[in-house]
Amino acid sequence: MIVSIGEFKLKKLTLLPEFLKLSKQIYNQAQNSKGNLKAQLDNKGIKTFYSFTHWDSMEDMLAFVHTDFHGNALKETERLCKEVSFLHYETDEFVDLTSAKEALKKNSQTRVIKYES
Repeated sequence: MIVSIGEFKLKKLTLLPEFLKLSKQIYNQAQNSKGNLKAQLDNKGIKTFYSFTHWDSMEDMLAFVHTDFHGNALKETERLCKEVSFLHYETDEFVDLTSAKEALKKNSQTRVIKYES
């Protein structure tokens, strides 16, 4: 099973409604995607947001990433966010969100992208 966690730091509060709408669309897409076992959204305050999913396989996760709302969101990330962090890893068991956030902060495989404000 593949666990994926993403952290998104919003560029400015005026982008919040658009970001939340897009997040909900992506969440719904994930829940209805082949191979999705779990999808969850979370936040820390009003400028830091998390996406958290479990997938049957890497192939299923990648098929989701590049289609529909998520595929379109990839083109909008730089405009909406000042920083994004991503991590995906293989596991035999479901992982809780707290553990996934901890892995995101500490794992050397975490990819962090910082955009200009």
